[in-house]
Amino acid sequence: MGQQLATMPTLSTAEWRAVSVAFNDAADVRCGVSATPGRFSRIFTALTGIEPKRPLADARLEALRGFVCQTRTTRKEAAELVPVLIEQGFNRAQISALALLAA
Repeated sequence: MGQQLATMPTLSTAEWRAVSVAFNDAADVRCGVSATPGRFSRIFTALTGIEPKRPLADARLEALRGFVCQTRTTRKEAAELVPVLIEQGFNRAQISALALLAA
């Protein structure tokens, strides 16, 4: 019992919700979010009634959603999004745990 367990990286309730949204997005293969829908997107919506995914209101949660969704879809860590997560205040332990969860 001399060994100390590593501290588990924690996320807030809102952050876990963003992870859940990302898992749903990845299941639908709809990770990409466009800030302004293009002409084709507007026509598709008019014909089908299916709305495109909208970004989450909070930049931190949107960065988390994007990372988890892309990692889940490609089954490998979305390395190009790691700097964005770090910029948003996530630490490497949290990012590694999320990558393991999503892959």
